[in-house]
Amino acid sequence: MAKIVDLVVPNIGDFKNVEIIEVLVKENQNIKKNDGIITLESDKSSVEVPSLFSGKVKSINVKIGDKISEGDKIGEVEINSDESIQEQKPENKKIEVQKENKAPNNITLLKIPNLGTGKNLTISEVLLKKDQLIKVDDIALLIEDEESAYEIPSPISGIVKNIILKKGQKVKVGDSIAEVINQNLDTKIKERVIIENVIQDNKQYQNIKSASPKIRKFARELGVNIHLIEGSARKGRIIEEDIKNFIKSNLNNKIITEKVDKKIETKEEKLPYEHSEFGDIDIQKIPRIKRLSGPHLVKAWNEIPHVTQFDEIDVTDMEHFRKNLIDLNTKDKITITPLAFIMKALVNGMRKYPNFNCSLEPTGENIIYKKYFHIGIAVDTPHGLMVPKIRNVDQKDLLVLSNELRKISKLSKELKIDKKEFFGGSMTISSLGGIGGSFFTPIINSPEVAIIGIGKTEIKQVFIDGKFIARAMMPISLSYDHRIIDGAEAARFCQDLKLSLGKNFAFNLSF
Repeated sequence: MAKIVDLVVPNIGDFKNVEIIEVLVKENQNIKKNDGIITLESDKSSVEVPSLFSGKVKSINVKIGDKISEGDKIGEVEINSDESIQEQKPENKKIEVQKENKAPNNITLLKIPNLGTGKNLTISEVLLKKDQLIKVDDIALLIEDEESAYEIPSPISGIVKNIILKKGQKVKVGDSIAEVINQNLDTKIKERVIIENVIQDNKQYQNIKSASPKIRKFARELGVNIHLIEGSARKGRIIEEDIKNFIKSNLNNKIITEKVDKKIETKEEKLPYEHSEFGDIDIQKIPRIKRLSGPHLVKAWNEIPHVTQFDEIDVTDMEHFRKNLIDLNTKDKITITPLAFIMKALVNGMRKYPNFNCSLEPTGENIIYKKYFHIGIAVDTPHGLMVPKIRNVDQKDLLVLSNELRKISKLSKELKIDKKEFFGGSMTISSLGGIGGSFFTPIINSPEVAIIGIGKTEIKQVFIDGKFIARAMMPISLSYDHRIIDGAEAARFCQDLKLSLGKNFAFNLSF
């Protein structure tokens, strides 16, 4: 006869209120004794919790993100009646730090613990320094075998008296690392060296992330917990690209971004030479505008997953209309910049696709959809690039917009524009049409989520209705935030721009 018993968290050391990062079983699944049920992760390690029984899983009461402790119920399993349901706690083997019997100065030897590998061990980096004050869990050294690297933390607090091991040295379990004068800094010698208690023949070492010392150092410099990263290389080994991708996917994590930003800002690289060694040079201060905008551009490029989509728009009819505008009363030529038409087309597109007129909250939890349409215009000035906003584009006609563009461009170049005019935009236009060039990759003007780059309109032969026809083709480069906008939506947005600026532009822009 079958019986239903509870699956509970066994004694796995001093884990308390620890987050579940993985549920390894599902309902109606057959499991064996010691099969992994869930994976827990503390700030120091990951541990796989084994089943104490064999049988069929009847229910799972936990999910990823839940926090549990020893004795908490995980679920229920159906077992055979002849199987003992007496709790079978896994054997907890302790890795102890051996202390010298004669220690008048309270000196403790730090030793290499059993890492659960039979492969040859080599010291890849010694992180201790003589007379250094260390605390419990400070990393003492890095050890490598043929496939993996291991961080060895200190089990005590104290002052390093003597370092015994050196970088590159071949070592084995039990070799002394260093002598530490135990200062008893509100801590006591813990009965562990690597992560937590070793459960069932060092099974927890299977959860130690495989990465080279160079990669581990790179992660530490960026303030990233390497235990949170999934490796993409052979056997799950972590490479530099995995760390970069992890940072990009967790940009909304305030703690991570603050650490990364701090490291990036303070990191200085010195060239192994002086430029003056090769000839005459002239050193000048970076213009103030560029000094102010530079960090903003770097931050936007690092934090926003940019995707740029390229396309061409047939503006033949629009250009013919624009170049032949005449005042019916005075017969004077009316000049309207192409940007006025483009702004109206963007408003048309943002109405249909509101994701282009929004911003992501700093927390990353909410999207702010804007009901206004303020278009930013990148203005090339002698002082650097400036991006003032044209307000309420949806409420103004083409002539008004064209006049405002001239005015705001003049004020920007003369540094007479109000600082407030640089904020609160919906989307930005960066136009290189007057200079030349076709496609480029504009950087999103955060906190906006999209920017469109305009290249120089050129006459090209286009195959239409079975023959080649000369048409005015305008290249566009649409960069967008892939967290908010996907490729299909961006493609539809571009198609809408084609309609708004194409053959029936007058009708499409008549709003």
